[in-house]
Amino acid sequence: MDKELSQTEQRKIKLRKASYTLIPICLVVIGVLAFRSIINPSISKDSILTAYAEIGSIEGTVSASGKVIPEYEQVLTSPISTKIEKVYFQAGENVKTGDSIMRLDTESLNNDYEKFNSELELKKNSKAQLNLKLEKLRIDLQAQYDIKELQARSIEAEVEQKRRLYEMGAGTKLDLDRAELKLDIARRELTQLRNQMENQEALLAADLKELDLEINIQNSRIKELERRMDLAGAKSERDGVITWVKDDIGSSANPGEVIARIADLSSFKVEAEISDIHANKLKINGPAKVRLNDNQLSGRISSIMPTIQDGVITFIIELDDKTEKSLRSNLRVDVDVVISNVEDVIRAKNGPYINGSGLQEIFVIDGDKAHKRKVMVGATNFFYVEIQSGVKEGEEVIISNMEDYIHRSEIKIK
Repeated sequence: MDKELSQTEQRKIKLRKASYTLIPICLVVIGVLAFRSIINPSISKDSILTAYAEIGSIEGTVSASGKVIPEYEQVLTSPISTKIEKVYFQAGENVKTGDSIMRLDTESLNNDYEKFNSELELKKNSKAQLNLKLEKLRIDLQAQYDIKELQARSIEAEVEQKRRLYEMGAGTKLDLDRAELKLDIARRELTQLRNQMENQEALLAADLKELDLEINIQNSRIKELERRMDLAGAKSERDGVITWVKDDIGSSANPGEVIARIADLSSFKVEAEISDIHANKLKINGPAKVRLNDNQLSGRISSIMPTIQDGVITFIIELDDKTEKSLRSNLRVDVDVVISNVEDVIRAKNGPYINGSGLQEIFVIDGDKAHKRKVMVGATNFFYVEIQSGVKEGEEVIISNMEDYIHRSEIKIK
């Protein structure tokens, strides 16, 4: 005998039958809606960033990375092979002009200094003796020359006497010839003595010149030693802060080895690096911008390193405001090298919607829709891009990343 179903069971059966009909209908509706969203996608206005095109100026830039460094840094190096005997200042301590940072072993320098000074005195003494010798030789030869000159004059008188006697018939031709021969010999001896005087003086003068050269060389050696002795004092050239010091007492230091660094942290500059593909865009005195947190500091390129390492060029930027309070040594900053400056152009804020310069596609809002347009982008910098064509002043452009929608010509804005 059949049992009558309860009302609860009957309702369950009815709902089950209804679901068989409703589920396909819902799936169809969902499919239609999904298809419509694919055909005509939409995006929330709150999920995107937009900006209005405007008339203004723009500086075209290329980006570089930089590091803040002290404008002045003194690097102390060891002038000789030595040992560190004592360290007076540690890293981080302030120093004044003339302060000695450490004491080096200078015994070898002192010994060389005494040796070179002794050698210099010997050379000066040799020069003094040579001057005395030259003066004595000059006096002796001059006396001999004077005597020879008197003898020659006497013989000249004798020849004149013999000539008059011969002309008067009181003398012979033989006596006159002998007298003239004697005069010729005396004159030749006088010329020979004069040449000897000149040669001896020239030789001694050459010796003196050589000694002067040796003395000058020795003086140069002594001055170099004095310079190295001064460097061995490891003194600060100006007020600053010790940024590094070799504080291992008793350790060796080779010639040219860095033993301390002193920086003046009151003023700074920026050491920047950029790809070598932009090498032709770097110019001495060319303008540059340094982005430091929310600040932008202006400056100019003061020097460009002549070598390229691993495809990177290093250059130095001299800041207009070297004492900006937010500047810190070794602080990493972004650098924009200014390569152009144009006025009265259509510009919009920069953003991920732009990929460098040239022809590209962006979305422009018109009412509740965004239309894709081809635009020509000119100069760019961190803040703005120049739109040379495709957008008019006052139009609103989407500056968010729209890569997911770039294949669509139109997007609905909700």
